[in-house]
Amino acid sequence: MGDLNKDILRWVLLIGTAPVWWPFLRTLWRDFNDALREEGGLFGRRPSARELERIQRERAASTPTLTHEPWAHREAARAGRSARARTGTAPKPAAHARPGAERRSTPPSPGRQRFR
Repeated sequence: MGDLNKDILRWVLLIGTAPVWWPFLRTLWRDFNDALREEGGLFGRRPSARELERIQRERAASTPTLTHEPWAHREAARAGRSARARTGTAPKPAAHARPGAERRSTPPSPGRQRFR
């Protein structure tokens, strides 16, 4: 393949994949610029005292973008395990389970199986 064909292919791939990477880069730019807004942004000037007060009021009124929302089912499972640990009760085995099956944590290896 000639050098001209490689260059054309590179540009076609770059332009063709723009819908994938352009929104990502735009979001990064906006997040970085917003995070540094009190210092003037990435390439801006420092804001005046009045502008800084307005920026701080806007930031206090807005909801934070980085929040922690725990998964509800993880919390419920963790609460159930800790309650069993406090009371010393184990979960009951299913009605169709073999006796002694609740004691085995891993299935037996093929070398230790019993043949009937």
